[in-house]
Amino acid sequence: MASKLLKFYDLIKQEGGLQAQMRLAVITNLPSNKAADAPDSLENLAKFKAAYKEITGKEPPIV
Repeated sequence: MASKLLKFYDLIKQEGGLQAQMRLAVITNLPSNKAADAPDSLENLAKFKAAYKEITGKEPPIV
């Protein structure tokens, strides 16, 4: 289960709401419903970290 990937969706929602969540899905090509089934692989985590930083301008506080 991709608990770390889903955590990114929670964090990004706190930072920028639904619009930021949708942007995360577009940038990562992994919407939240598919992220739940995707592995917390190093590749996926790197993609989500980079997208988080692009959207918020901050380093992600997790992982």
